[in-house]
Amino acid sequence: MHLVFSEIKPFVTQHEPDVPEDDLPELSRTRDLSKADFTVQWSRFCAKRKLNPAEYVKNLSETIQKQIEDGAHQDGFIKSVQGVGPYMNIFVKRQKVFKLAINAIIEQGTKYGCTNAGQGKKVIIEHTSSNPNAPLHIGNLRNVMIGAHLARVMQACGCEVTQAFYVNDLGAQIGLTALAYSRIYTKIKPTMKIDQWIGAMYAVMNTCQELQQVGVQPGDLEDACKAGEDAVKALLEKALAEAGNDEKKIKSINEYFDIYQDLRGRFQDMMDIMIQDVREISDIKTEAGKLNLAYERQEPWAIKIFRKMVIDCLTGVQETLSNYGVKHDRFDFESELGWEGSNDKVLEIMKNSDYFVPQTECNDKGVPQGAYLDMDAFIRDQKFKIGKGGYQKDYPPLYVLRPDGSTLYTYRDIVYSFKKASMSDLILNIICSEQDLAQQKVALGMCMMNPAMKGRQYHLSYDLVKLTTGKMSGRRGRYLLADDLYQDLKDIIKEKMAKKSEDKGEKVDEKAFESVTHEVSAAAMKYALLSCACQTQINFDIAKITDFEDASAPFILYNSTRLRSVIAKYESRVATGELPPLADIKEMEFDELVDDKEWALLMEYVLPFSQMLCDAALPKLPEPPALPSYGTHKVCEFLNAMVRAVSGYYGPAGVRILPMTNHVKEGEHMWNKNAMWQRVHYLTALRQVLDNGLRLLMIEPLEKM
Repeated sequence: MHLVFSEIKPFVTQHEPDVPEDDLPELSRTRDLSKADFTVQWSRFCAKRKLNPAEYVKNLSETIQKQIEDGAHQDGFIKSVQGVGPYMNIFVKRQKVFKLAINAIIEQGTKYGCTNAGQGKKVIIEHTSSNPNAPLHIGNLRNVMIGAHLARVMQACGCEVTQAFYVNDLGAQIGLTALAYSRIYTKIKPTMKIDQWIGAMYAVMNTCQELQQVGVQPGDLEDACKAGEDAVKALLEKALAEAGNDEKKIKSINEYFDIYQDLRGRFQDMMDIMIQDVREISDIKTEAGKLNLAYERQEPWAIKIFRKMVIDCLTGVQETLSNYGVKHDRFDFESELGWEGSNDKVLEIMKNSDYFVPQTECNDKGVPQGAYLDMDAFIRDQKFKIGKGGYQKDYPPLYVLRPDGSTLYTYRDIVYSFKKASMSDLILNIICSEQDLAQQKVALGMCMMNPAMKGRQYHLSYDLVKLTTGKMSGRRGRYLLADDLYQDLKDIIKEKMAKKSEDKGEKVDEKAFESVTHEVSAAAMKYALLSCACQTQINFDIAKITDFEDASAPFILYNSTRLRSVIAKYESRVATGELPPLADIKEMEFDELVDDKEWALLMEYVLPFSQMLCDAALPKLPEPPALPSYGTHKVCEFLNAMVRAVSGYYGPAGVRILPMTNHVKEGEHMWNKNAMWQRVHYLTALRQVLDNGLRLLMIEPLEKM
């Protein structure tokens, strides 16, 4: 497209030599290829110069057309131009465009579509960052896929991208889990995948803590469970009676009696060991807090417990991620921000801010209050936009310290953000929409402390994944596990692919079958989680995402392998001497690609591929608090539309690529050798575009399905 417009530019600049580049209109493809291939809209250009656009375009078009007819542009791309009001419609020499595009694709291979539009900008994308006390569930997995895919697309556009995992190894949940882990990891071997095992530990210890908070000792409930249903009922009635009219307490008692019995039915071996130690802990919450504090203070015995638990859990998480081909470049531990002194350094700067309000044990309401940043005053003093498109009115404060002076996770998020900013030009945090306000506060807090941080950190907000069966609950130890979903997908895909092989009478190679079904299963999950815009809620439907005939990864992969099968058939017929070897692409003129579908495919998918990637990966960065619109669904949409168009191009109902076996004699009208060669090269180029798109989705193309 740039080459085509470059032929028009000299005609403009000969009358206005110093025309600014930004003033020149853009070349775009037309909606109706029968009317023109490209068009240029000159209204804005003419308005700025107080020219009549229709008259200007008419004169410009006639000048260009005359030179073309005089033979002055024989080597150019433009075949003819027409002025239609403010539009200049352009027809190009299709043969020349085909040759340039197909040669470029085959020469560039896996790099086709890559650009330097990002100009080497250093970007840190933080994604996954799941708490290291539980396995990955379907919600985590959407985060993973968005972050990993965006990293690949931005890299394809010339950015230098680092994928970061922020390990939240501090906090009440982690302390509770570490307390459970320290009590049982030497006494019983895991009976399931390690991250799932640790998630069960958290669920059990959290339930025991909650029971203590409502006046029920877990050991007493365990004894009652062993004694039978009547004993449990009696203990429940006693607890409810002691709760009196406290509705909140009554609700918690009923809820955690139920959760305890549910966990006991699923993790009996673990609970038999754990409850023995829990009986000796009079206050689980306090004990877990002491363990957390010891870890923050870098006490070696606590570090040994926490780090082993966290690394064990992350090992299980990485095992899950490896099914999807996802790897992080760095793991940053929350605890180390304190150990390296970053927390203290940032706090000293923050305390000097005019907007810092210190913690107190007695505020104007007579209760303890943590330290906070007065965000509302800062927004107003800076005259930032308030209301629609800006910050909310009466903006809530950002609490950074507890009344006792200990740091809150929101404060530590600011510290980590400054650390990321020191290593990058742009920070993108992938996070659920429920955290929009918290993320906005962190970015605003950075700006408050250093005005140069404005617009350096954004978050990419995504909506939840809606489940068709049940609900997830960490405290109940119930998750829609990423591992289980992968296995469910694989079972369904195995069944469907085995049926296809059976229908074709093909013998199944078990090793190859296992490899292919793994790739297709992982691909189905990736496509399902990336095919919707981030702000769209996903209704997770296994039947739909494993459909070989509808918009899905299996559908795209299947059509990619169909293209390969045509090329493979050609190669096999060459090997037997039935067809001549493929001519060198440099000798091809591509003058036989005369079908309108061939030109439409080139115009709609091949040529715009690179621009589509830039649109997805490099949106304009808006004025905060507005968020950039990253198109993490665009590659899925593009590939789905492209394979549908490709399917309609060749085959019985479309253009025949290879001659039928009884029409291969040279000279027969049914077969055109040059057309076959050109179309084999064209199919190779189409498949390369498809495969490059699939790899950006972390999906490896297959040779056969």
